[in-house]
Amino acid sequence: MIYRIIQRTPNRFHLDLMQRRLSETEADVLYYTLIELPGIENVKVYQRTAQLAVRYVGVESAILDYISDMDLSDPALQDNVPTISARATNEMYKNKILNKVMLRIGKWLFLPLPIRTVVTIYQAVPFVWRGLKDLFNKNVSAEIIHAAAVLAALLTGEFDTAASVVFLTEIGDILEEWTYKKSVDDLAQSLSLNVEKVWKVADDGTVSQVSLNHMHNGDRFKVTMGNMIPLDGKVVSGEAMVNQAALTGEPLAVRKHDGVIVYAGTVLEEGELIVEVRSSSGETRYDKIVNMIENSENLAALTQMKAVSVADRLVPWTFGASLLAFVLTRNVMKAASVLMADFSCAVEVAMPIAVLSAMREAGKHDITVKGGKFLEAISEADTIVFDKTGTLTRATPVVQEIVTFDGQDPDEMLRIAACLEEQFPHSLANAVVRAAKERGLSHYDIKTKAEYIVAHGIASNIGEDRVVIGSYHFVFEDEGVTFENEADRARLGEIPAEYSHLYMAIGGKLVAVIAISDPIKENTPDVIRDLKAAGFKNIVMMTGDSEKTAKAIAAQAGITEYYSEVLPEDKAHYVEKIKDRGEKVIMIGDGINDSPALSAADVGIAIKEGADIAQEIADVTISGSDLNQLVNLRRLSDKLMKRMHSTYVIGNVLNGAILVFGISGLIVPRIGAVLHNASTIGLCLRNMQDLSASEEDAPETVSLPQPSVA
Repeated sequence: MIYRIIQRTPNRFHLDLMQRRLSETEADVLYYTLIELPGIENVKVYQRTAQLAVRYVGVESAILDYISDMDLSDPALQDNVPTISARATNEMYKNKILNKVMLRIGKWLFLPLPIRTVVTIYQAVPFVWRGLKDLFNKNVSAEIIHAAAVLAALLTGEFDTAASVVFLTEIGDILEEWTYKKSVDDLAQSLSLNVEKVWKVADDGTVSQVSLNHMHNGDRFKVTMGNMIPLDGKVVSGEAMVNQAALTGEPLAVRKHDGVIVYAGTVLEEGELIVEVRSSSGETRYDKIVNMIENSENLAALTQMKAVSVADRLVPWTFGASLLAFVLTRNVMKAASVLMADFSCAVEVAMPIAVLSAMREAGKHDITVKGGKFLEAISEADTIVFDKTGTLTRATPVVQEIVTFDGQDPDEMLRIAACLEEQFPHSLANAVVRAAKERGLSHYDIKTKAEYIVAHGIASNIGEDRVVIGSYHFVFEDEGVTFENEADRARLGEIPAEYSHLYMAIGGKLVAVIAISDPIKENTPDVIRDLKAAGFKNIVMMTGDSEKTAKAIAAQAGITEYYSEVLPEDKAHYVEKIKDRGEKVIMIGDGINDSPALSAADVGIAIKEGADIAQEIADVTISGSDLNQLVNLRRLSDKLMKRMHSTYVIGNVLNGAILVFGISGLIVPRIGAVLHNASTIGLCLRNMQDLSASEEDAPETVSLPQPSVA
């Protein structure tokens, strides 16, 4: 592809592609291909002028060489484009409006009055019929009001008025639908354009991590315990238990084995699978996300549903006002003008857009929210419960000390522990494996496959001896491990309390304690303070760690209420107890063991760097690198509630004014239609704006760059 550099600044360039204009397909191929490249932060494609702007990190020459080699007609590149793109959607609605306008102008310029009248009646009949059908079905709607206005104009011979009302209402409907689709598309892009990775299995059995978009039908990928299945496919090797709750609602995991179909979005709870792709992501991923958004029962906030209910109840009052206007004035047009006041339209159209825009804005801060009702619950929440490891503390803990017993060698104990822990990814397990690699310890060949016991530890065998590693409760109480002497028991108390402890036993005897430092994230105390200022009455920490470790971390974080040595079901029971008191609860965690509590809470928030199953169950996901997102999320939720309330008030005031103007005779039906549609579209456009941009007290946050299509 030929290009000319128009402008170049550090980490940004602007190109002229040396064409008169780009087609929709070419523009989409260019955008969706480049945005997936490593190092590309932002892409803008200017279709009409055939220009391209790119913001990047890395080597500019490599990106320019790639653009130079691109062939926009290459089918492989066209696979990157979603079935329905934002650009195609915009063109579709532009053409709809243009066609309506051209038909309207053509009718006035070229059709004589009698034929024009017949055409008006022909166009009005389906419009009136929809209203009558809603009336017969006792479905109170705006269609009834508009149909009544058009019917009144037809019966009084005001055919031009009837034609204007039909035309303006149809244009308004198109603009409202376009605005809504644009909001859905913006949100879908923020969810779908994150580059996802998959472990691809080559023909020779080697495994490598590749972009999801590079997987095709017939390719194979590997999924391990706790991870999400990224694509639909057939199991070709392995056996596992798969949680399909997000897809089917089944509460229990389902066994999957050779020849069985698995589905994207489900989570592997136990075992390991190699899957052959049956449906590659480019064909269906974007459409599935759009369908999820549009069909989600979680999309509507309770406030929105209440407002819609109230607005619908105002429809009979609008008819009553219209009847009163006719009785007082004996003027059908004044009565029809009153019918242009539709109190439900602004609420039903503009409020969902406010919710979608808030969800999109959250996405700009690397926060994924799965529904408007969760934003409302966050605004109303009283209690927030934190898991400790990987949530309040760093995601990369470090082994600080290996305390051995019975004369064992520390390196040998670390080597055995690493070989067990490497089979089950967890922040503490990763620390053990990392420490072994840093010490250059060779792999220990354990013949028996290790067994993972959720929230407890790992068990396996070395020869005839059972080896276990995990929490104090698991090792000493569940497994009945003993000490050689009281001196060994006393040594446990000498290990610093701020460390997390992994206990390891072989043959029923304690052989080592691995002390792992898991310091809190630098901004954790500030975040806890800000959350209290934001209105949370109770901030709680729950962890499976020992009392000493929990107490030390809670003190550093500024949390006064904490619980140690808790099991997954304990966290869930605590959440249920708080909810039974009438409080709304937020639970934040990152591990498989946090899943029951995440599910039980009013809002479950998962750390994106944590287990896939936690992310799947959670209602919101945030980046663990910045806990300030929780404060931003609370503020964003509060502002959304204020915007929804103001939308309801402004919509009612504006339509109330239209009603008064109609009764007084200051406006005719066509002007009423213009004012009504203009007010609704104005509210929609207002609600599309970022909440932080529209408020003077917006929190100071760093917005992560997001892809945009010009």
